[in-house]
Amino acid sequence: MTEIQGGSDLGANVATVARRAGDRWLLTGDKYFASNAGAELVVVAARPAGAPQNVRGLALFLLPKRRENGALNYTIRRLKDKVATRSVPTGEIELRDSEAWLLGSHESDGGGVHLILEVLNLSRATNSMGSVAIAQRALAESSDFAKQRIAFGKPVIEHPLMRKQFDERIDRLQDAFALGWESIAQLDEVWRQKSPDSDRYRLFRLVAHLAKYWTSDLAPRIARWAMEVHGALGVLAEFPVERWFREAMVLTIWEGTCHRQILDGMEVMERKGAHRPLFEHLRETTDPADLGQMEQIDQMRRRVEAHLALPQAQREAGAEEVFRDLAVLTARVLRLRLEHILHAKQESR
Repeated sequence: MTEIQGGSDLGANVATVARRAGDRWLLTGDKYFASNAGAELVVVAARPAGAPQNVRGLALFLLPKRRENGALNYTIRRLKDKVATRSVPTGEIELRDSEAWLLGSHESDGGGVHLILEVLNLSRATNSMGSVAIAQRALAESSDFAKQRIAFGKPVIEHPLMRKQFDERIDRLQDAFALGWESIAQLDEVWRQKSPDSDRYRLFRLVAHLAKYWTSDLAPRIARWAMEVHGALGVLAEFPVERWFREAMVLTIWEGTCHRQILDGMEVMERKGAHRPLFEHLRETTDPADLGQMEQIDQMRRRVEAHLALPQAQREAGAEEVFRDLAVLTARVLRLRLEHILHAKQESR
């Protein structure tokens, strides 16, 4: 997707052009930040010749590594020297009349951008679980270290403040897992849907934004703290914890920054009403006898609806606090549901 001009404003920044050639298309352009460079098949955003110069003019194409005659279909100009995720090669890619096939039935009808968003949202869900995994690994590394390091006559993990800090971060991690896992569960329900306008698909979109935002923001904070637990050793490459911080920082950027998730999440609520099925889902997963949590859900709904009614500039400027609190509440409600399910399974054994 990403070209030299930037990533989030696809309508203005995608300059790659697609020309029809019989049963296929020929793509010409340059991609500046292409992950998994060298893949056998890639999806590429491009603008069919003559299509509108906006986001609705974009289309999504499937492009193989080799042409029909066996020759290479794209060129890797160079690989990027990244701070992390080094095992996944990221490169600058040149497309020169590269053979590709259109995904979807029509180009230049606005359907292409829906397919592009679907690809991104799928990656956002998996990115969420990657963020949770890195946070968990960083906590595991720091816990093991804190159990072995002795200070003032006992392991540092046994000191009250350190123990409290571990407990707080484990608690946040469990919330983050519940939210990330919900994005996967919602994806599993909608990935075969052709229409992006059903309530269930809108719910998935919003949950994917919330999960990507919250988990990718939490992971580097936990990983940075894990380095602090190690003290000076935390910045040494011979200890693995510094790597988890670097990896977590990349996951914050991939598939849209936290800033992007807030804006896209607010948009799907404003334009598609995605918050309504979300709040219904949260109420359905909450024990009706838990009046306190029901009231929290209803309060958050009223707060979101009031925020969406604000003037555009004021709505955007104040979006982060509302979006963050919505993510925190959603994560906590979903975690309590998971704990209830696990408890019920244990009781039935």
